[in-house]
Amino acid sequence: MTLLSQGGHAVSQRVGEFLLKTKLDNIPAEVRQIAKLHLLDGLATMIGGANEAPAMLLRRHYRAMHGKAEACVLGTQDRLDAEHAALLNGGQGHVLDYDDAQLATLPSRPMGQQTHPTSPVLAAALALAESRRLSGAALLTSYIVGVEVACRIGDAVDPSHYLNGFHPTGTLGIFGAAAASAHLLGLGQSSIRSALGIAGTMSAGLRANRGTMAKGLNAGRAAQNGVLAAQLAAQGFTASENIFDDPMGFFAAACKNQVERKLLDFGRPFFFADPGVAIKLYPCAGVLHPALDLLLQLRERHALVPENMQSICITLDKHAARPLVYDRPKNGLESKFSLPFAAAVALIDGAAGLKQFTSARQRDQKLQNLMNRVRLVRRTPRGKHFGIETHVEITTRRGVTLGGRDSVARGDPSRPASRADIEDKFRQCAGEILPSKQIAKFLQNFWGLEQTPSTAAWLRQLRPPRR
Repeated sequence: MTLLSQGGHAVSQRVGEFLLKTKLDNIPAEVRQIAKLHLLDGLATMIGGANEAPAMLLRRHYRAMHGKAEACVLGTQDRLDAEHAALLNGGQGHVLDYDDAQLATLPSRPMGQQTHPTSPVLAAALALAESRRLSGAALLTSYIVGVEVACRIGDAVDPSHYLNGFHPTGTLGIFGAAAASAHLLGLGQSSIRSALGIAGTMSAGLRANRGTMAKGLNAGRAAQNGVLAAQLAAQGFTASENIFDDPMGFFAAACKNQVERKLLDFGRPFFFADPGVAIKLYPCAGVLHPALDLLLQLRERHALVPENMQSICITLDKHAARPLVYDRPKNGLESKFSLPFAAAVALIDGAAGLKQFTSARQRDQKLQNLMNRVRLVRRTPRGKHFGIETHVEITTRRGVTLGGRDSVARGDPSRPASRADIEDKFRQCAGEILPSKQIAKFLQNFWGLEQTPSTAAWLRQLRPPRR
């Protein structure tokens, strides 16, 4: 662990150098293709979140402010100023807990410590690219550099930042959003550093809000404030140009200066390539995903039905289990952080998708009965390891014990989601909002994003028809 000081090459300067040198043509083709998969995944979750109660409440609030109609709120007919469009899209992207999740490069990092990078970064980039009438190539480039900045900082910051209660999607995602915005605006070195300094003073987000409307707001505010930081810096607004390494700067406040400096190497390689970012195939806390994979496999392999199950025991290390605070969730938001609910609904329905994690689904008495038979065991971590060590054990009423172990879920870069998987997820998320023909046309044209001359025209395809 390296204790940062005033010496050495300041992180803000290194971010600035990375942004200034990075163009679409010098980003490896593999990285561009992976990034497009994640960008489509991010659009899916933003549209999918449009009809959720938190999103509708926020739209109602900001609609009344009558700002400029600069950028669209995905999945709606609403248009707001760039900052508030970023806020709404970022919040919608995270409200379902279906957005992608950063991996760690070190086994000492607990699962969940890092960011959900796409929601804040993409929301900021979309709003500015649309309001400035920039190209698809500009959008893609800014999105890639923003994710890179958010993930590298997230990888380097000590786990205490997360374990003490900060929500990295808000506290660290803002730096990715500011970097993407600064890249789109073509800021110079000094202005980039100021934008990061402004972002640092607005960095916020607490994990206590898991299972509430405010969790998605963390991502939305990170996107909004990233746009604001870059726009203010472009106008000459000043801030610390050494926000990370200053003795009273972000690293000092966020984790007592405990940072792995060797991990702050932007673009070498790009984080999308190594270690990668996981695509979520279930709309719930990522720590549940290996267990859900195992439960669904056991259900199918052994033709399990709820009536024949005596008990379901799931063992996780205590750090991985920390987000799972709702034994008896009262609504759809809480259900995403409930192991008894997630396990029971997967075993009953044979699925764990958007239709499962709803408030209405919890009223099923059969589901409630099975939840009573689910037990979570929190184990002390055994050494350092990657992933989420998970042990599932189902005991039938006949006394037969079925089980399995895993630490990596589908969607992890080592078990990557395919293009078809992500297109199916897009259809699932957009299906209640956009007509099927509109979805099909968008997917057909999406993969040529780099050739799109106008992001503004391109995004019109993601607005529902007027009723």
